[in-house]
Amino acid sequence: MRAKETLEERVLERTRELDDANQSVRQTRDLFYGLFNTNPIPTMLTRLEDSVFLNVNTEFLKYIGLEQKSVIGRSINDIGLELDLDKQNMELLLARVQRDGRVGNYEMEIRHPSGEVRNVLASVQQIFIDSTDALIVAFIDITDRVKAEEQVRALASRLTSAEQQERQRISQILHDDLQQRIFAVKIQLTILYEASQRNDLQSVKIELNELFKLLDESISITRNLSIDLSPAILQGDSLVDALEWLATQMREKYGLIVAVESNGISTKFEDTLRIMLFQAVRELLFNVVKHGNTDQAVVSFGKINGQTCLTIRDDGAGFDVESQLADAKMPGGLMNLKHRLNLIGCQLQISSQSGNGTQVMILIPEG
Repeated sequence: MRAKETLEERVLERTRELDDANQSVRQTRDLFYGLFNTNPIPTMLTRLEDSVFLNVNTEFLKYIGLEQKSVIGRSINDIGLELDLDKQNMELLLARVQRDGRVGNYEMEIRHPSGEVRNVLASVQQIFIDSTDALIVAFIDITDRVKAEEQVRALASRLTSAEQQERQRISQILHDDLQQRIFAVKIQLTILYEASQRNDLQSVKIELNELFKLLDESISITRNLSIDLSPAILQGDSLVDALEWLATQMREKYGLIVAVESNGISTKFEDTLRIMLFQAVRELLFNVVKHGNTDQAVVSFGKINGQTCLTIRDDGAGFDVESQLADAKMPGGLMNLKHRLNLIGCQLQISSQSGNGTQVMILIPEG
């Protein structure tokens, strides 16, 4: 009798232990799903053997634009969510997960059910839940970051190309203009020396005049090159002063009459921004000279939605903006200029039609 009571007590004790264990499992399971469902990033739970969805959270449904009933019990491919992983790479990924338990920061492309290719950064972990081997996958969309990085790389390549072109331009000026004149000076000095040896004063006078002319031209070339590379006016802190100087240069060199209108707007910017804006205006005015078929342009400052707006406009030939921006070899490199301005926080907006002039606005961030 005593033995029977002892056995019943043990059974009751084991039953209580089992109930407590089951309660603990249920609490852990409830906690897991509570955290799973409130995770602020898209998260999915799939069966390891066939990638069938066991559960997904609200953020995942928002991301793919489907309802839960259209997802649970179906596979990833069934809902049109394709992973850009071939069989070999998928097997390698799963092998890493099974070996290490999880793989973090795994970057891959997916094809969204909408058909759009997106870039995501995923964390994959193997778990055993509800008597099933499963994978829990959480990811963030990094498409914008990837595109931005691609744009930066493309811009870096364009800037390198532009820098090389500028070096070639400077080299050509030094070789074709300055070097030729210096060589001519050397020849004239030889001739001058021979004339002086003959005591031919008339020839000496002629050769001296020629020497002065060649030296003046050489000085002019070096001065203009120095100004092109770094105008002294940019050492000041007012952009409008630099633009008024630029307007004088454009009129004297190219016959383009440029009106600069500050309209009471402060044009004191930090050095990098001021120099970039100056170079942008200079490029745009060169475009007017080369392609505008007009001898007048206006550079003005204003305010749009609290932002300073620098506008360059002319009433010249104009062009088709869309086709020009789509052309990597377009005149003036407007897309390159747009990217360079974007890097310092500015926006470039272009309005133009063939025969109706062009207006380019540069929106400058405050601060």
